[in-house]
Amino acid sequence: MEAIIELNVGTDFDISVLRSIIEMNEKSDEVKVTEVYGSLRSEYIDMPSARPDFRLSDSDRANFEEYIKIADSNGIGINYTANASFNSSIDEYASKKEEISDVFKYLESVGVNSVIIANPLLVEIVTECTGLKIKISTIQGINKPSTIKHYAKGHVNKICADIYANRNIPLLKAMQDEANKYNIEIELLANEICLYGDAPCSSILRSSCYTHSSMGGNKDKLFNNWPFERCQRARQEYPICWLKIPYILPQYLKYYKEHTGIHNFKITGRTNTHEYLLRTLKAYMDMEYTGSIPELFMLPQNISNNDVLIYTEELEEMGFFDNLLNNKQCDYRCEECGFCEGYWKKLNMS
Repeated sequence: MEAIIELNVGTDFDISVLRSIIEMNEKSDEVKVTEVYGSLRSEYIDMPSARPDFRLSDSDRANFEEYIKIADSNGIGINYTANASFNSSIDEYASKKEEISDVFKYLESVGVNSVIIANPLLVEIVTECTGLKIKISTIQGINKPSTIKHYAKGHVNKICADIYANRNIPLLKAMQDEANKYNIEIELLANEICLYGDAPCSSILRSSCYTHSSMGGNKDKLFNNWPFERCQRARQEYPICWLKIPYILPQYLKYYKEHTGIHNFKITGRTNTHEYLLRTLKAYMDMEYTGSIPELFMLPQNISNNDVLIYTEELEEMGFFDNLLNNKQCDYRCEECGFCEGYWKKLNMS
């Protein structure tokens, strides 16, 4: 039986949104939401994620447990995000190991299926103290087939790949082929827009952004709202970023499945509005989107390119995505390549 396309969708554990997802699943045959992921504020579960408390909803344990029951009865698994890139010192890990273990034992006891982790030491602890499945976070930046075998020793069953591998089809196929040896699935984050100007942010702000977020974030917008203001400004200065950001448009999910063997996709948006999340999810479940690319991925109040209109139809007519996915193995050597720059010139000349 051919595998369906499976989506893992961000959640703030709002039960009304879950019911909307269940309804969407009932109407879709080729694409299903099979998992949701999210985390609670530290006052309810003391296990940091890559989102600070002030950006998480005020869902308590009682609501969390009810949400799990409804999701499970409708065939939707729960991923708990414990994906802080930095949790504490090694000494603190050692002194609080029993407390840490108790958190994961609780998650397992209430029906959580798996945990999303970015810290390899935490992988060892979870494997030792529970039977929970483990998904390696995209924060870990896995983009080489040879790294996959090292995660097969624990309870790892999925790896969310480095987003900057999204446009290298041969690499993704090689990663899934290698993962198959260990019964591990590769997952791709489809709608992340983390680029700094016209360059991947992994070597600029991304790692420190996650670390600061896991330590409380920047609620008071100090240093001129560091780092998010920097990202917004960089998108304004380099609108060509909307060609270089490694998103996967809804209509290309099937292409990725056919050419890489990957059929698991992650949809982010758990700290955004419910309206945004459901609108974005619908596009991916329908496997179709026409319109402005920035509008698909950004909340209206955060779009930093209001004067730059880049439409999917125009890029598809120009063959941008066909050439990108069929002929180009993107490794972001932009200074040598000129692929996106060539299409940018065509867009601005038309």
